[in-house]
This record gives sequence, structure tokens and C-alpha cells, in this order.
Amino acid sequence: MKLRAIAALAVTLALAFSSPAKAENVDADFVALATISYAVLQKCSSSYEFIDGGARRAADRMGADFETYAPATMNAIFVIMDMEYDRTKLIPSVTQRVRSHLEELLAEIKKATASSAKSTAP
Repeated sequence: MKLRAIAALAVTLALAFSSPAKAENVDADFVALATISYAVLQKCSSSYEFIDGGARRAADRMGADFETYAPATMNAIFVIMDMEYDRTKLIPSVTQRVRSHLEELLAEIKKATASSAKSTAP
């Protein structure tokens, strides 16, 4: 049940960030989508797997600048998670956005988990 709630939340957030109505800020939308995708993959690694080239195809479909924003997003995630990172790839506004998205996603996961725990309690 918890896994389904996380997956449903991720799909909802991904669709919200990739809607055509928001085409004026596709790079920011790509950062959000990449951040959410990475977080879901980490939380649900036994149920989901990384698809080679998937992020690039998503960026191409959205019209986002993959070469600039994919490395900036991943390195921002690495900084936030206290992992090895390439400082030359960081863009401060992307790091701030990634942090905000991760905080929002983790808060939603916490709410979904708490709600799921309440509904399964005897």
C-alpha cells in the first residue's frame, strides 16, 4: 500500500510539472521532474529501475536544456545527500529548487505513510 501511494504521488507530481500549459519554464520543470524521478527511484528501488537515456528523452520532449540542467540537478542532489559531487556543475538556483522539491516530496511521503499507517491500524 505504501509503495502504491508513493508511486501515485510521484506520477501526480510528474504530470503537474510536465504539463504543456507551463511551457514557459521548461528547464525548471525538468529540474523538478528529474528530482522527483531520482527520489522515487531511491525510495522504491526494488520496484523501479533506471532507464538509460530516459532523462534525456524527457528533456527533449519538454524542450529543456539537458546538458546544463541534468548535471546541475544531479550534483545538487549529491550535495544535499552529502555525496561526492562536481562543484563546477552546480547552479545555485537549481540547488535551491532541488532542495525545495525534495523537502516537499519528503513531506508528502511522510503524510502518505502516516495516512496509510492509520488506515491499516486495527
